[in-house]
Amino acid sequence: MEVRQILPHADAVGDKTVFNIKGNAYRLITAIHYNRGIIYVREVLTHAEYNRGDWRNR
Repeated sequence: MEVRQILPHADAVGDKTVFNIKGNAYRLITAIHYNRGIIYVREVLTHAEYNRGDWRNR
């Protein structure tokens, strides 16, 4: 929720943080390790790919 205070287009989805990019055209899926100060980019998907939900199983 800390990220959302600064970036309102971010959502927590399970253990990932998802950012809406270009007016919801794309989704940036990240894993943020706050204790280490590291952000891992897990996937960059179109809105349609994100909605299919396949990324949740990876």
